[in-house]
Amino acid sequence: MHQGSRSIGSASSPPPADVSVVKRIRAGDLVRGLMARILNPRDLWRAAQLHRGRRAHRHAVDDSALEMYSKILPDGFLHYGYFDDSDLDQKPEEMPLAEVGRAQIRYARQLLEFVHDASRPVLDVGCGMGGLCRMLAEAGFSPVALTPDRSQAAHIAATQPNVPVIRSKFEAICAAEHQGRYGTVITSESLQYMKLDKAAALVAQLLAPGGRWIVSDYFRRNLDRDRSCHVWGEFRRRVDADGWRIVHERDITPNILPALAFIHMWVTRVAMPAMHMATSRLRRKQPGLHHLLGGVLGVLEGVATDNLQLVDPQWFTAHRRYMLLVMEKPG
Repeated sequence: MHQGSRSIGSASSPPPADVSVVKRIRAGDLVRGLMARILNPRDLWRAAQLHRGRRAHRHAVDDSALEMYSKILPDGFLHYGYFDDSDLDQKPEEMPLAEVGRAQIRYARQLLEFVHDASRPVLDVGCGMGGLCRMLAEAGFSPVALTPDRSQAAHIAATQPNVPVIRSKFEAICAAEHQGRYGTVITSESLQYMKLDKAAALVAQLLAPGGRWIVSDYFRRNLDRDRSCHVWGEFRRRVDADGWRIVHERDITPNILPALAFIHMWVTRVAMPAMHMATSRLRRKQPGLHHLLGGVLGVLEGVATDNLQLVDPQWFTAHRRYMLLVMEKPG
């Protein structure tokens, strides 16, 4: 050892460079920091500004989430998928992620089967990450993507530069600019987010005579309190009243249930236990902070439980039906 050097363990030695010094976070410090923000007029004003501006971004998928989806589901689909009869008996714990990807491609092929007019563009309403647009283009059609989501629009523009992208809510587009332009309009798991009367009338305006509206979505079986989607009976009566000609109608609920079982399994076995573990750890390590956040944590757990019910195959079968409906514009 060179003269003047210090032993690593001596009291006068600084800690080695590769050793992290971790400070414990005290609940009191967190409470004081929280109260300082609440009682500071400038921070309150800034919070009000951020709260006011949340509406424009609350439905947007940020770039990091979009990147994650694109790596997990590289084909660009965000729907449940379509499982053949041979897949229906497969247990969710035995299902590889690749099978979910194959089911999503089969789902897109189910829709492509009913797109016949190659002379006019096909409007994909609520296009997600552009998986269906890519398959439409590969099949010789001219897709147009529509999404209100900034990140999704940027993703499609970057990965499919030849596909026009309309960044807008469907009900907000100018009908006069698109009057009779499309040979096919597809609403795949997107109709549930729209006001039915306005959406149906707008689709009719956008389609050329004899054009097709392809609806693939889930509906409520009855008038229950949940407003997350339309009632099937009401939608079917609206279609008949407007004079749409039914080309194809099929209940494909059994074919999407394996995806629900797969999601339900991962949430119950991984996501929920991880959330409970984090809450329990916070209660042990930071009881004061856990007490302050108790109400918020309870709300989050309640929301998670409610959403878990929506992907329970038995609950879904009892309260929902997933329909594939193909209609031609009257006149």
